[in-house]
Amino acid sequence: MELFTALIWILVSIIFILLIVGIARYAVDSSQTSRKLDTLMKEVCDLRAEVRRLEQSKQHSQHIIDEKV
Repeated sequence: MELFTALIWILVSIIFILLIVGIARYAVDSSQTSRKLDTLMKEVCDLRAEVRRLEQSKQHSQHIIDEKV
């Protein structure tokens, strides 16, 4: 009988843990955090590409601009 109650407690504990994990995953998915993070990462990549492009065009440019003035 003790083995049966131990198995029931283990089963209930596993179901409880799965329920908590499911609730946490639903909360993260419904907050759209991952979509916002993807958008932010794309914007950062675009900005890096633009900065690289500007640096390359600045090197190829014949005009030297003194930024201290």
